[in-house]
Parts: sequence; structure tokens; C-alpha cells
Amino acid sequence: MTATKTTKANLDIPDGAIQTLDDGIGFLALVDRMQEDAALKVVNSARISYSKQKAGVDEADTKLARYLWTHGHTSPYRHSFFTFHWKAPLFVFRQAFKYQVGCAWREYEADGVSLSLEAFEVMFDTDKGCSWNEISGRYVQWAEEFYIPAVMRANPSHGSKQASVDLPESFDHEAERDLMRAECERAFELYRERIERGVAKEIARMCLPQNIYTQAYWTVSLQGVIHFLSQRLKKDAQFEIRRYADAVYQTLEQDLDELGLSREMFE
Repeated sequence: MTATKTTKANLDIPDGAIQTLDDGIGFLALVDRMQEDAALKVVNSARISYSKQKAGVDEADTKLARYLWTHGHTSPYRHSFFTFHWKAPLFVFRQAFKYQVGCAWREYEADGVSLSLEAFEVMFDTDKGCSWNEISGRYVQWAEEFYIPAVMRANPSHGSKQASVDLPESFDHEAERDLMRAECERAFELYRERIERGVAKEIARMCLPQNIYTQAYWTVSLQGVIHFLSQRLKKDAQFEIRRYADAVYQTLEQDLDELGLSREMFE
């Protein structure tokens, strides 16, 4: 059997994926979720403190779940997990990668003295994995897929440095897009030529632009999802990652509604 060369282009868009950046390339899809209803698991995780359990969620449970979250009692939200498949530009992933599983249960002791989790983790991390797993440019050759914004934006003259606003119609958006596309295509041509000269992919990729598309799996707790949404659905979040946050929200909207968490709470 002859092995076939694997590139990112071999991965099809999953069924049910949400298109994110209106270019027919970027998407987000839910791959897997825990079987038990997320809202039910939250309230039962909370009620176990009183040795109680319920078989279904009602209005009182929704109020309880919302109370727990808004008052910082977040541990019941760590028992449900979701796995998402992202296809996004590198610069979007660099913002998204800070959102890990959001769950830890460890106790440490040194010389008979208990140490807090935070104190111990500054010394070393005993976790041997990560909640993000990305296609590796060390092993496969990148696909020539780049994100080019449909509308160029500028930083406002005052106010939040994180924010950006659309440049006016008088700005030549299409010409700027053409320039960006040409720069990306030239960078990719040099990347391909470097590989053909025998340079390893892990070195050749170093000069590719940040807007090249990659793909990854993200496994995250319900608490981590809500934390992500609370930061990346805000109006001052970068437009591109906000589109992915919107796709996550759409995917889990029913779960969040059962928890009494409306979209307005995140925005």
C-alpha cells in the first residue's frame, strides 16, 4: 500500500460546521460532547453537597445554575466537556490557545507543608498534555490558504487600543486585498521552493505569514467555554476571533439557555 502525502487540504469541512470568516475556508464544528445534559450535570454537581440529585432540569435549576455562575461558584461547570474542530488563521489561534481545559484537581505537599496549586505550578507543570492539538507544519506541507479581510480596518484615534473600526468606502479595500494576497502568494512560493531544495518543513514554515490557515481540536470544560465567550464575544474583541466565539455560542446556545446564561451577559 502506497502512503499518500497529507496536507491540510485533505481535511473536509465536517457536517454541521459553522462558516466563520465568509471566505469558504474558516469554520468551527462540534466534534464531541459528554452524554449527560450539561445543565443537569451543573445542578447535580452543586446539589451533591446536600446529597441530592435530580433527573431533569426545571426553572428552579436554571435559576440555581445562573446564581452559581454569577456569584463565582464555578466548580460545577468543570464537569462537562466539549471538543471543537477549528479551522482558523494562525493569528486567531494565538489568541485562542490561552483558553485551556479550565479544570484541575491536585494536592501537593513538600517537606510536610501543603502548597497551593498556584505556588506549585510556578515550579513545574505535571500535566503531560494540552487541550489543543494542531496540525503540525513539521510533518505536513501547508496548504496555500490565506485569510484576507473583506474590509480593512483602522485603529481608532482615541479610546481602546484593542478596538478597530472599518475604514471608509473611500479607502481602496480591494487594492489592499490584492497587495496582501500577492504578498502571501510570494511567501508561499518561497516556502515551497525551500522545501524543494531539501530544507526541512519545520524550518521552511518559519517565513510564512500569520494569516495562513491551520486546524486544531479544542477540548474544553463548560467553565472554559463560558470564560472564552465572556471575553471574546465583547465588542472590543478582535473581529475574527469574535466570529469564532459567535460560532461556539451558536453551537451551545441551547445548553447556555438552560443555564440561564443569555448572550447579553457576554457582550
